[in-house]
Amino acid sequence: MSAFVLAAVLLGALFHASWNAIIKSLPNRSMAAEVVAVLGGFTGIPVALALPPPPPEAWPYLAASSVIHIGYFTLLGFIYRSADLGVAYPLTRGAAPMVTALFAFLLIGENMHWSGWLAVALIAGGIAALSADAILRGGLNWPTAAGVFANSGVIVTYTLIDGIGSRTAGNGLVYGAWLLMGNTVTLFTFAMLMHRKEFFQEARMIWPRASVAAMLQLPAYGIVLWAMARAPIGLVAALREVAVLFASVIGAYFFGERFGPPRWLAVALIVGGIILLRLPAN
Repeated sequence: MSAFVLAAVLLGALFHASWNAIIKSLPNRSMAAEVVAVLGGFTGIPVALALPPPPPEAWPYLAASSVIHIGYFTLLGFIYRSADLGVAYPLTRGAAPMVTALFAFLLIGENMHWSGWLAVALIAGGIAALSADAILRGGLNWPTAAGVFANSGVIVTYTLIDGIGSRTAGNGLVYGAWLLMGNTVTLFTFAMLMHRKEFFQEARMIWPRASVAAMLQLPAYGIVLWAMARAPIGLVAALREVAVLFASVIGAYFFGERFGPPRWLAVALIVGGIILLRLPAN
């Protein structure tokens, strides 16, 4: 993984943690997640119009991911209703790197050098340690825990679909723009069927902050899709999860969440994984 790709993925991770923090800061997080997702699709329109459309071979991946993201944003809003950002975000993202790398190996034969697997393990272990302190303090109830681990499975599923889809499209930015628009269609349809009145009421109240979160979605995920076409999917997925560091700092600074010694240990593990990603494979 080149230094440029590594830096770009870290920037995308910062964007991702930031728009999640904005959702956490809003009163009705369940509805806010849907509003942000719907607004996010509009940010993809200029990019989609400026660039060639994805080839027909990429459309099944776009369609499947757009449907799966209904579950992702629904679970995301549910989780943030009762859990700290520094608990929910690390746990939700924590299982994804290792499982994504494993399935990328099993399903599409994408293997990595031992240092790549060790880097993934260090980052995943750091993410788990990052949330340990909060879990021990009882910051997670059983329904929310079930939602967290269900959403981890959703993340693994759409990461693999989008990783293959962006390679098929040949352009991660194009794929990401069309995916955001697809998410808008599916999530807006879902909102109109389930809670039309509440959706529009929430959108009117939160649109300034929701718009900022929506504008961060395309660069946050577009960078990852672009990187997946240039580096192993498992490595990119692992590095992207460094966003939990940014989320923990945001949670401590803006929401008053504790950032104690166990989380600093996690920082050391994750930084070690990042350094290992930069080492030569031979």
